[in-house]
Amino acid sequence: LGVVTTVHGGGNYVADHLDTCLIRPLSILFALNNSNVLQSQQLRAALERQAAALAAHNCTALNAATLRLILEQLDAVSDEQELNRLDRTLHLTIAKIAANPLIYSVLSASGLLTDTIIANIRTGIQNEPDSFLEIDSHHRAIVEAIASHDADGAEQAMCIHMASVEQYIRRLHLDSVPSEFDSGE
Repeated sequence: LGVVTTVHGGGNYVADHLDTCLIRPLSILFALNNSNVLQSQQLRAALERQAAALAAHNCTALNAATLRLILEQLDAVSDEQELNRLDRTLHLTIAKIAANPLIYSVLSASGLLTDTIIANIRTGIQNEPDSFLEIDSHHRAIVEAIASHDADGAEQAMCIHMASVEQYIRRLHLDSVPSEFDSGE
């Protein structure tokens, strides 16, 4: 599972990167679960809210600059795949800043679920510029609260964002769609 590394002639050692060693087993767990997109989003929302609050406590000036750079990149890109990648990068960067390897591992392991949620929503609202502006404003509020070390504000901004994502899932009738892991493959 990647928790222990073996050095021939030297013994067994706990892996250097414990923050990522849970990704593979959790990915398998998610693959075996029969969840739908809404259930996956509900798990994501719980973790994202806590990650935002923790990130606000841990945010350095460099972290804040990194988050703001990702926002600038999101503003500058129009390619859907790149927008999806940057959206995911923003959320994973927040999880990394939170400095909780369990939250980061679960969010990383649920990557395919998150990618599916983001892509389906962005595709579903392509002809709704106000919806994209709403998502962008949520991202900005989250980043500014984190950069300001406002844990309550970061958690609240993420809560608003995740509630909005859940509303999009319901409105676009994605709430009964099987997650990517439930494809029967």
